Amino acid sequence: MTGRHTWWERYGFARLRRWWHALAWPTRVGPRLAVAFLLVAALLPMIGLIAEREQRITGARDAQVDAQDLARVTAAEIGGGVQDRGRLDSAAARPYLDDLKRQTGGEVALVDLRRGSVTGTTPAGAAGLAADPDGQIAATLRDGLIRAVTRHGAGSEAKLMVVPIRTADDGIVGALVLDYSRLYEQVLATSAHSRRLTVAAGLTGMAVALGLGWAFSRGMVRDVRRLTQAATRYAEGDYDTRAEVKSRGELRELAEALNTMAGRIAQRRAELVDLATTDPLTGLPNRRALRAGMARELEHARRRGGPFSLILLDLDHFKAVNDEYGHIAGDLVLRQVGKILQSQVRATDLAGRHGGEEFAVLLPDTGRDAALCTAERVRAALSHTPIEFQGHAVQVTASLGVVTYPEHGLTSEELVRRADVALYAAKRAGRDRVHSPPTA
Repeated sequence: MTGRHTWWERYGFARLRRWWHALAWPTRVGPRLAVAFLLVAALLPMIGLIAEREQRITGARDAQVDAQDLARVTAAEIGGGVQDRGRLDSAAARPYLDDLKRQTGGEVALVDLRRGSVTGTTPAGAAGLAADPDGQIAATLRDGLIRAVTRHGAGSEAKLMVVPIRTADDGIVGALVLDYSRLYEQVLATSAHSRRLTVAAGLTGMAVALGLGWAFSRGMVRDVRRLTQAATRYAEGDYDTRAEVKSRGELRELAEALNTMAGRIAQRRAELVDLATTDPLTGLPNRRALRAGMARELEHARRRGGPFSLILLDLDHFKAVNDEYGHIAGDLVLRQVGKILQSQVRATDLAGRHGGEEFAVLLPDTGRDAALCTAERVRAALSHTPIEFQGHAVQVTASLGVVTYPEHGLTSEELVRRADVALYAAKRAGRDRVHSPPTA
């Protein structure tokens, strides 16, 4: 017993509670909207059923009031003709009873004070109406109150109206019993169409509400998912992604706000990347960008089995320029060297400032001979282009070292080291020249 109780508490109750929470109030937007629309839609047929019930009750009340009025008028006419208290004249009363039956379609009976049926529209009907199993007729004969009685038979229900018959001096001489079941059914049948329309309108409203709710929630959930997916892709590094929704209103405004935010973040990121990879003085790619470019081009060369060359360039006697003309002139020289360097290389090449007065050029898909030609062209352009500064012509030359993958190295570090050695070999040989290590 203890084991069963523990199992139920540990597993059964916990699982039931989870199911209840999931069904009663889901955590996701789609199921929440579905439950909300279902509850709202369910109210419409409920309202229709309540309205139908109220119409039925009103119809029943109207039938009862009509029967009561007719029976009371008839009872007053019969009572007004009674001369001897306690005696009812059946022959005089019959025309009134027949007229009442034509109006209501139900049997009518007169009951005297001894609760014996005096007369009725038919003998069988009079006998049945005069029966008083629940004592309601006797009670009316005693207190003179009008009573509406419902008798249940074998598979049927009879609606009776019991009205006291009074003489001119307000004495009770009997009771009129009217079966107004047909009048009751006629009144309800008259309002049946209206009641059916009410219920149908409720059910139609429920179907329309469910359809609109489904369409609305489907579109809303789809757009929420699109917003979530766009935010996820952006968080994963896809900075070009943008949110697209079909809804109008707040969701579209949210999508536009997210897109605006993404655009601004992408712009700020581009600015930060530019600051991180660009030399602020010359505007050329800096050492970090050159390293990334070299790694990329080496990987490309390995995959395709093609060559890749690197040029390292160092200005000759640059310290003398700073000493003679000042650092402003030195900065101007570095900027002009950068422009000259870019003018002498291809658009596919990457020229950047390696640091200080040292520059580098990455030459994708370029062998040693072509790289030496490019380096010589750069050297010549520098040596033949004086740089003007405050009326002075500053002459600048450079020493260049050229290496090629895979002849001079297989890694970035090895290529940079060999190019640096070649550059200083050019300086030792007299500067203003190009040098490349011999191939193995």
